[in-house]
Amino acid sequence: MKQKEVKFRHLVFYGMGDIFGGGAFLIIGMLFLFFLTEVVGLSPGMASLVFLIGKGWDAISDPLMGYISDRTKSPFGRRRVYFLAGIIPIAASFIIMWLHLETTSQWALFAYYSFAYVLFSTVFTMVMIPFAAINAEMSPDYKVRARLSGARIIFSGFAALLGGTLPKIIINNYPDSTPTGYIVMAVCFGLFFALPFIGVFFGTWELPRKEEEKSDSSLSVFREFFSIMKNKSFRIHMGMYIFAYTAMDILMALFAYYITYYIGRPGAYSIAMGALLLTQIIMMPVYVTIGNRKGKGFAYKMGMGIWFTGMLLTLTLSSASPLVWIAAVCAFIGMGTSAAVLIPWAILPSVIDVDELITGEMRSGIYSGAMTLSRKLIQGLIAMPLIGVTLQAIGFVSNQTQGPEVLRGMQIFFTAGPCILILTGIIIGIKFKITPETHKILSDELSRLKEGGTKADATPETIKICEELTGMPYERLYSKQTE
Repeated sequence: MKQKEVKFRHLVFYGMGDIFGGGAFLIIGMLFLFFLTEVVGLSPGMASLVFLIGKGWDAISDPLMGYISDRTKSPFGRRRVYFLAGIIPIAASFIIMWLHLETTSQWALFAYYSFAYVLFSTVFTMVMIPFAAINAEMSPDYKVRARLSGARIIFSGFAALLGGTLPKIIINNYPDSTPTGYIVMAVCFGLFFALPFIGVFFGTWELPRKEEEKSDSSLSVFREFFSIMKNKSFRIHMGMYIFAYTAMDILMALFAYYITYYIGRPGAYSIAMGALLLTQIIMMPVYVTIGNRKGKGFAYKMGMGIWFTGMLLTLTLSSASPLVWIAAVCAFIGMGTSAAVLIPWAILPSVIDVDELITGEMRSGIYSGAMTLSRKLIQGLIAMPLIGVTLQAIGFVSNQTQGPEVLRGMQIFFTAGPCILILTGIIIGIKFKITPETHKILSDELSRLKEGGTKADATPETIKICEELTGMPYERLYSKQTE
């Protein structure tokens, strides 16, 4: 297979695509529930249902998009065509979400914002599943793929930093017309998310591949999607991912409420969030180094432990806390959340290698679809409904001074919710066994089988490691091989 050299400019062009992935859902996670309850006037319970409706659709659209993407034929390839097609829809769908509908009808508000959220989620799916999958198809080289992933993570972190700080600054510039501030923010970030895909389209490619005959029955998309759960390493990986990102979504979605109502310092929001996200970006190279030397599972557990400690430090915060201490606590939390953001995606290529050892096929598209779906289900089915229901249960009332019991309930949920999820993620992470050493054994065995080696020649150590990572008997692995 003739390879095209991946140069620095290609790393930049590819990485820019995750400006959308890293920034859009962060803004939605932090501000959309707040926007629906505080600006639009939707009740917390109905606002939570907006996310629930969107995730019900995602459960169908994400596996379907992975299936469609794997089978797309166009002059631009099966992935890149969606980068070009998505430019205008990305901007339009993001802006539509933040329009202020002039009505007092709760059902009318619910219907409109449910539609807007479903539309945005569909566009996100259409673009980001092919984007995540194309990494493995630009080069078969493991190190090149790692560099591409690194570029993506850097741009994602950059987008998260801007998305976590600038939206509130833009919105707060329109104090007498809050809806105007939100729509100005939406236009700015809608274009910020959409325009980089011009570079992504021209800066990426797909290597030639042998076309394989694939089943196109109505059930094959879901059969193939659920088959990835045979992969033991992927099941553990998904547990680590789900608990880390659920904790992250609760933290981010409650942050505005916590700073505004419990701390009583709404003006500190941008500084506090900026400290968290800037530290998160700075720590990413540290966790990459730790992951390469000690294993990504070790880096994950280390970061989650730091995050847990940071959440306990929030118990020291109050309306009398100096701004520098608020920022310092948020920075400490950012030291831990860096691993939670980075490591699950850094693990994904290794998990795909495990799947290739099981099936004999490179199914990066279906794994990309699974990760994208899981990300949205976490936010829509778990985090946002849980937050909305809890706020309503503790007696929270929008745009009013909250009583002591409400504030106490908010503090408990803000601290204890993420802490419980973080500890669960650490416990699951203990079971993750892909390390630099075991991955080398897996990769060497996969290369040997690809070159025509027989299973009978595998060493006992190799068999043990392969079975531990896949969760399957060695004789059933690499099913594509004919012996």
